[in-house]
Amino acid sequence: MALLTNIDSWAGKRVFFCRNREILVDGQGNPAELTPADFPPDAISQACEDTLTGAVGVLLAPGAEAPAGSRFIPTPYFFHTHDEQTNALAARMKGFAGWLDSTRFCPYCGHPLQLHATENALECPACGRLHYPRIEPCIITLVSRGEEILLLRNVRDTAGIYACLAGFVEIGETLEQALRREVREETALEVENIRYAGSQGWPFPDQLMVGYYCDYKSGEIRIQESEIADARWFRRDALPKIPNPGSLAWRLINGCFDK
Repeated sequence: MALLTNIDSWAGKRVFFCRNREILVDGQGNPAELTPADFPPDAISQACEDTLTGAVGVLLAPGAEAPAGSRFIPTPYFFHTHDEQTNALAARMKGFAGWLDSTRFCPYCGHPLQLHATENALECPACGRLHYPRIEPCIITLVSRGEEILLLRNVRDTAGIYACLAGFVEIGETLEQALRREVREETALEVENIRYAGSQGWPFPDQLMVGYYCDYKSGEIRIQESEIADARWFRRDALPKIPNPGSLAWRLINGCFDK
């Protein structure tokens, strides 16, 4: 990875422009093909080039406006409308640019950090410690009970979407332990027969979603009201509004892994 001190070197490279939780696209919904001259100098907060893929990530200031012919769309919607390879690259570059912008000083000694010569890491020239991009593992699971599946609506949801149960992995936990704990905390249910399904990078800002199927074992639903607005069993032929294609939740609900 390299910081782009000469932003004119964007020419001919695949560039992803990000602003908060949004990605800049053209009129067809593809990553906008723009140059530094399309933006005022104060619109660009960070730019970096990935030495592995050659792609460029550009973090725009929160108040940056979309140049003519382009628009910002929510990153989840971008994931819903592009292929897996493009989504992975967008997530990688959004994550790198955001990490570089927010990680400027060594948390041990306070000295300014610099890019490592060969690794995708930041190095402290004062104490020698290396700092790598943060990745926060999360579990996401679809619980089945016979012909029914468990779906939940988050308290922050305003679109009426029911999705899979998910949560962050805590220090010292295995992924399976985290799954059981999250199911127990959010619904008071117990599960069994945990089966790995698949994973997805989800840069909000730096999650790695690890998906599982599992089966209901025992208990009655009692929701964690601080996190969950509603939780119900649904038959697969009578589902509520669910997440859009492109998300790991959609793939779990539609049985993409359970073949």
